[in-house]
Amino acid sequence: MLPTGRRLENLLRQQADVLHVGAANFCWFTDPSKALCLRLAAATTATRPLIGMCDSARCPQATHHREHRPVWADTADTISQFLGNPRVPPAEKRRLHHEHERAARVLDEIDAATASRGAHDDEPETHPR
Repeated sequence: MLPTGRRLENLLRQQADVLHVGAANFCWFTDPSKALCLRLAAATTATRPLIGMCDSARCPQATHHREHRPVWADTADTISQFLGNPRVPPAEKRRLHHEHERAARVLDEIDAATASRGAHDDEPETHPR
């Protein structure tokens, strides 16, 4: 428990340049060399993450929380609909299958963390890898 609001404010200020909030994850940009988005873009001198290139299911600096679950569930549902469509080419179905597995894995992690932590816990649901 933090003794004062001032202490909390100081802790948040320390993390302000590190935490980047996304629709599907939180990016804890503490080490640019570990950021998957920067490695994929070969952006070796970047000082901030490339949020548009985020693959949070594979990035070691990303965390998923229960508030991100609707985004991942919607993604999995949408992909399922495409997988069931006979007009989608087989090669695209293989790619979509991998994307669906990734979304399902994140959902499973969020669900498992939520069940083990309790419904009112504010801690991260999945931790950086």
